[in-house]
Amino acid sequence: MGSVYLASDSKNIGGIVERYSKALLELSIESKKLDEVRKDIQSIIELIHNSDDFLKVLKSPILSREDQKKVIENIFLKLEVSKIVLNFFLVICRNRRSFIIDRICNRFIEMEKDFKGEVRAQIISTEKPDNEDLSKIEKIIKDTIKSDVSLTSKIDKSIIGGYILNIGSVMLDGSIKSKLQGLRVLMKGTK
Repeated sequence: MGSVYLASDSKNIGGIVERYSKALLELSIESKKLDEVRKDIQSIIELIHNSDDFLKVLKSPILSREDQKKVIENIFLKLEVSKIVLNFFLVICRNRRSFIIDRICNRFIEMEKDFKGEVRAQIISTEKPDNEDLSKIEKIIKDTIKSDVSLTSKIDKSIIGGYILNIGSVMLDGSIKSKLQGLRVLMKGTK
């Protein structure tokens, strides 16, 4: 029975994340500050990834609404986020939803890219590619699909070597791990 409630709660939270993200997107479009808001959201995402303490503040069920609001307000003021972003997240704190700020930020970025018609691509490799290589890959993808591309990179040592390139819903797997798995399947067939 408990897992039914968890699944239901997860769907509810996903719906809440969706509504808040959409509201922030619409607000930033209406106020003609989409680029500024995107930069602020990217700064917040960076902060969340780099600060375990800040993430603990967001997720803490112990802190009062007021204490959480004060901490978030002070941190966002130091980040110099726009008034729109600051006020938006203060409302989220007031509504006791600060534990999903990270998800709201990530979903906002996805929605903003969809709104601009960008195709999302991700390259997964064992080492972080340098910016020059990322720019070259992004240009090749852009020239091939004739659309704006937003390329991110991810490190995954388990692929052993090579790369995996995801462009929208298409995956190009040039990893050594997948090649070894393919060989393993072939070898089983010859026994």
